[in-house]
Amino acid sequence: MYTPLDIADSRTARGLWRMLDDPLAAPRRFDSVERARIEYSPRASKTAREIYSTEGVLFVRGAKNSFKAMFSQLNETLAKWTFWWSLDSMTGPSGEKWLNWLYRLSGKLPPYYGFACSVDEYEAKHKVVEADEAGSSIQMSGVSSADFQRFLPGIYWLTIFGKDLADHFDPELHSLPEARRVRIPPSQVAVLLDSPVVPESMDERLRTEARLAKILGAQYFFDHARAEGEYALVPQLARAMREAASE
Repeated sequence: MYTPLDIADSRTARGLWRMLDDPLAAPRRFDSVERARIEYSPRASKTAREIYSTEGVLFVRGAKNSFKAMFSQLNETLAKWTFWWSLDSMTGPSGEKWLNWLYRLSGKLPPYYGFACSVDEYEAKHKVVEADEAGSSIQMSGVSSADFQRFLPGIYWLTIFGKDLADHFDPELHSLPEARRVRIPPSQVAVLLDSPVVPESMDERLRTEARLAKILGAQYFFDHARAEGEYALVPQLARAMREAASE
């Protein structure tokens, strides 16, 4: 999730801590480092907020479903919240529970934009391997803070549109093929593909997402095949981020 919310703010920290305290994740430890050494407590949001205020990053690890979360401040007015959990838990009733958890999180702590997909899908959309005489390097393109100032990372198995994006795309979001629209009160909208999180064909998944992006406006979404100058940021989102930066 890309969000204007800052965990250094006490209200945001308390709200996030309440959302994390869920049996699906069963949070156990948190810290500014990934191995997370501090024992989790429902009453520890102040400690978590102090760590985030100092370090600009916070990790939370859970006891169930291989849950891990990373919260990082990208710049003064933009943060990225990333969650990982076991792909096996996305089948059957537990998958619906995870989706409902994401919807509740988005409703209570509204992001600008968010998405959910398998690691394989994420890498298929963003992984770049560069080779030279010294060897090869791997990086993810289209998902940096600078990129988010120019375009959206893409359409995924699940894509969450915050209020500004939902307002802009509203007519098209009601009639997208091969997907269903999910309203997230008070003002967010999610688009969920009519297929499992792990597709039979990743190539077909990417083609489906490209078709949906084209309907909404291909220039707004990252695509490996698009030239640098062919991108645009959704006007309402650009305005919201400018206003946040000027406050």
